[in-house]
Amino acid sequence: MDTRKSPPESRCALCGAAFTCGVQAGEEPCWCASLSALEPVPGRSCLCRSCLEEELKTGSYLAAAASVRR
Repeated sequence: MDTRKSPPESRCALCGAAFTCGVQAGEEPCWCASLSALEPVPGRSCLCRSCLEEELKTGSYLAAAASVRR
């Protein structure tokens, strides 16, 4: 009998897709650590790999972060 628990499921703050946060799954470092860091957007939680990669390509997170600061 396998007694291991599945890692908790996270939801992407942009698209709502389910994904596994590496830190919550006990992975150090998380998969997102292999990508560039984003400027934090207050009130927004983690993104799935697809949305994180898109935000890094387009830079749209900069506009979102700036609009919160105003």
